[in-house]
Amino acid sequence: MSDYKFTIKLHPYGTAPDAGVIEIDPVALYGYFERRDGSEGGGLWFERLDNGALELVDYDGVSCLAPSVSKALRAAGFIVDADF
Repeated sequence: MSDYKFTIKLHPYGTAPDAGVIEIDPVALYGYFERRDGSEGGGLWFERLDNGALELVDYDGVSCLAPSVSKALRAAGFIVDADF
């Protein structure tokens, strides 16, 4: 198993400790999202663009990425295609 260093933390469901989180390791180009109640969660995969920005290229764990996750990623400067 990889040793990820999740240095980016976002709160797509609100900042309450029991709400949920997105954490990203920008070096490994991997992250995850989860609701603390277990209702949804999964992995996030990124590619680094020539300008250094990270673009979401894939996810798993749910059939459709929650709008709050996409919105939180975009607000933090990640590139998220409209298909997500």
